[in-house]
Amino acid sequence: MPQEDRTTALSAASPAGHRPDTGPSAGPVVAALSVAVLAYGLLQTLVAPALPTFQRHFQVSGDWAAWVFTLYLLSGAVLTPVLARLGDRRGKRRVLLASLAVFGSGTVLAALAWNFPVLLLARVAQGAGAAALPLSFGLISALLPRQRTGQGLGIVSAMIGAGTGLGFVIGGLLIDHASWRWMFAVLAGVIAVAFLLVARWIPDDTARRDEPQDVLGTILLSFGLVSLLLAITQGSHAGWTSPTVVGLFLGAAVLLAALAVAERRVRHPLLASRVFLHRPILLTHCAAALFYAAALIFFLLVPTLAQLPAQGPEGATRGFGLSVTAAGLLMLPSALLQVLVAPAVPRLERAFGHRAPLLGGMALVLAGSVALALWHATPLQVLADSVILGTGAACCFAVLPSLVARFAPGHAIATANGLNTVVRTVGGVIGTQVAIAILSTHSVTGSALPGQGAFTLVFALGAVFAAVGVAVVLLLPRAVTAPRR
Repeated sequence: MPQEDRTTALSAASPAGHRPDTGPSAGPVVAALSVAVLAYGLLQTLVAPALPTFQRHFQVSGDWAAWVFTLYLLSGAVLTPVLARLGDRRGKRRVLLASLAVFGSGTVLAALAWNFPVLLLARVAQGAGAAALPLSFGLISALLPRQRTGQGLGIVSAMIGAGTGLGFVIGGLLIDHASWRWMFAVLAGVIAVAFLLVARWIPDDTARRDEPQDVLGTILLSFGLVSLLLAITQGSHAGWTSPTVVGLFLGAAVLLAALAVAERRVRHPLLASRVFLHRPILLTHCAAALFYAAALIFFLLVPTLAQLPAQGPEGATRGFGLSVTAAGLLMLPSALLQVLVAPAVPRLERAFGHRAPLLGGMALVLAGSVALALWHATPLQVLADSVILGTGAACCFAVLPSLVARFAPGHAIATANGLNTVVRTVGGVIGTQVAIAILSTHSVTGSALPGQGAFTLVFALGAVFAAVGVAVVLLLPRAVTAPRR
C-alpha cells in the first residue's frame, strides 16, 4: 500500500485519536445531529427572500432591513467559537442542547415579533444556532465507532448545503402563500424536533477538561470579529474608503493582533496558536473561506437573477421574472445533490486520499462558476450549471469537517470546527458583499437594476475564489501529521 493510502486509512480510522469500537448506535446519533444541522442550514437562506417583506411590514428603510441578516451573522460569528470551546471543556451534548434552546427561543420570538427591534433581538438569539455545526461534528468524532466516523461527518455536513438550498424553497412558498411569521414557525418546529432527538438519542460525552474560561481572548475575538464583519457588510453601502469602514478594518486588525499576542501568554487559550496555526489546519480554514465565498455567490445571487424582470430598461440585465417560490425551486436540485453526494465522500477519501474530495469539489465549484459566468440566460442553463456547482459544493461540505477532525487534536475538534465555521462565514460575507458592490456599480443609470454583464462579472468572481481555493488545496500535505500538543 502506498504511503499516502496507509496514512489515509489510519487517519480515517481515528481522526480524533483512539476510540473504542463500542458505543451508541450510529443511526440515531447521525439522525439527531442531522436535524440540528439542518435547522442551522435552513436559517442561512430562509430569511433572505423575506427582507423586502420585512421592509414593508415594519415600514423601515432597506438599510435597516439588512440588519435582520447582519445581526445574525455577527451573533453567530461571536457565539460559535465560544460555545464550541465551551463544549470541548464542559460537554458538547450539554452545550448543544443549550444552544438549541436559545436558537429555538429566538425563532419563536421572531415569529411573534410585534415591532422591528424585537425582530432584531430575536435574530441575535438565533445566532446561537450556528454552534450546532461544530458541536455536532465534535459529538460524531467522540461517539461513533471509528469506521463510521467519516460517513457520519459527511451525512451531517451535507445538511448544511441541503438546508441552504431548501431555505429558499420553504421561505419562498410561505412568503408567497402564507405569512413571513409561518417561516419562523416552521423553523421553530424543526429546532424543537432536533432538541428532542438530541436529548433522547445523544448520550452525554463524558470527557471534561477542567480549564478556566479565557475571558480576555473571548472579548478580543468577539470585538475583532464584530469589527471585521461590520466593515465588510457596510463597505458596499457606506463606501470602502469611508472613515467608518476604514476605522472598523483598522480596529479589527488591532483587536485580532492583540488576540494573537494574548493567546500566547494564556495557559488555556480560547484559540491555541500551536493548534490553529498548524499548517494543515490553516490551509483547511483558507480553503473553507474560499469555498464559501464562491458557494454563497451562487446560493444568494442566482435567486436574485431569477426574480429580476424579463423586460426592463435599455441596458439592464434580463432576469427570468420568476416569483419568490419559483426562484426557490430553481435551487432545489442543488439542495438534493447535497444529500445524494455526501455519503460517497468517505469512499473517495479511502480510495484517493484525504484531500481528493476537497480538490475535486473545488474544481467542480470552479467549473460551475465558469459555466454560470458564460451561460445564465435561461432557467435551463442555470439548472445545468447548478448541477455541476452543487455536486462540487456537496463534496466540499462533506469533507471539510473530516479534514478538520484529521488535523486537530482529539480534545479540540469542536473548537477547531467552530473556528472553521467562523472562517466560512467571513469568506461568505466577503464574497457576497463584493458581488453586491459589483452589481451596484454596474447598475443602469436611474434604475436599481444591474446592467448587462453585471452577473457575468459576479459569477466570474466566484470562479476566481474557487480557482484560488484549488491552489490552496494543492498545498495540503499528502500525509496527515498531528499538531504539536
